Amino acid sequence: MIKWLAMFLLFWFIYQVRHVFPPIIVGGIIAYLVLPIVGSLSQSTGLKRGWCTLIVYMTMAAALVAAIWFLGPRVAHELKDLASPDAQKELVKGVITQFSSSFHWQGDVEALTAHIIHTVNDAIGKPEEIMHLGGALSHTALFVLVTVVSSIYFTLDAPVVGQFFLHYVPADRRASVVELTSKMNSILSKYVQGQIMLIVIMSTVAWVILHFGFNVKYALPLALLSGFLEVIPVLGPILATTIATLVSVSQLGVHGFWIVPCYTLARWIEDYVVVPKVIGHAVELHPLAVIFAVLCGETLAGGLGMLIAIPVAACINIVIDYYFTGRLPGEEEAELKAQKKKSFSETMKPVSPPHPKPPQEPRTQTSSEQRAGDSVAPPHDEDAELS
Repeated sequence: MIKWLAMFLLFWFIYQVRHVFPPIIVGGIIAYLVLPIVGSLSQSTGLKRGWCTLIVYMTMAAALVAAIWFLGPRVAHELKDLASPDAQKELVKGVITQFSSSFHWQGDVEALTAHIIHTVNDAIGKPEEIMHLGGALSHTALFVLVTVVSSIYFTLDAPVVGQFFLHYVPADRRASVVELTSKMNSILSKYVQGQIMLIVIMSTVAWVILHFGFNVKYALPLALLSGFLEVIPVLGPILATTIATLVSVSQLGVHGFWIVPCYTLARWIEDYVVVPKVIGHAVELHPLAVIFAVLCGETLAGGLGMLIAIPVAACINIVIDYYFTGRLPGEEEAELKAQKKKSFSETMKPVSPPHPKPPQEPRTQTSSEQRAGDSVAPPHDEDAELS
């Protein structure tokens, strides 16, 4: 009873301080990206883990500074322009005008534009009304600091952390726990690395489509938004396509709807060509399970919950399968494939016809055999000779 009460209090405490975990979770995600690089660098160079971690993090910081140096001013300028009231009014008015002309709707475009802008501003609020600027900056700085520090500790002490938690597992179950955690580690690492690569690929493709294909204004922030929305399953690509289409329609008119087939084609190529090569079948979940996991993650932890919902659901799937079947996911399928391959190779093996036995020639007895035969000859019958 005391054990279950302690478990309940522990989970209640974790739920109460759940807002503390986002930077630590992000730090763990960064560590999953860095750990394979640190390990391979340590094996190839022979350096200690700490020096390899320092080299990798310094390289990442230099790449981030270079990206901000080259892309930061342009992105900041376009975002500032996009956030201005005149740009917002131009976008909303352009979309309403195109739809009204396409459907022959007669109405007050200016009034509807002002009403939509006012409704959106009331829904999301203004930054200065949500929190003070100093509080926002301090919170962001603390988030970044905790993320970086936790990722460094996760990278340096990954084996020690694993051994620490393993002490609390009964001795007869440690082998199973190690097997499960190794499988989860493989899935999470592959999933995170694949998602980062998909963000880069989708952002690049979207920027090429918007900038060179349609010459859309604000192409760079739209492309970056499309790439980051790609990590949200099911809902992210739909939202990215909708935002890009609305901005394009406000500038290009009806021709902006060509963004939809272009984004859809890019998505198909990604799903059927890029994803199998990059992520493979690391996360094998039914589409309904994916949608349910994403909705649960959004309810529990907001946007960050949507990001980590899929790998968490995959880990839960591994534990459930192992608990009921005693096997890790993929083991049974691998065994069936091996058996099919073995049976196929056996059926395709050529069968040689039986060789006829050569006729045996009569053997001539050797002198020793003759002597042995003479020695065992039947006794001499004198009566038979007389008859």
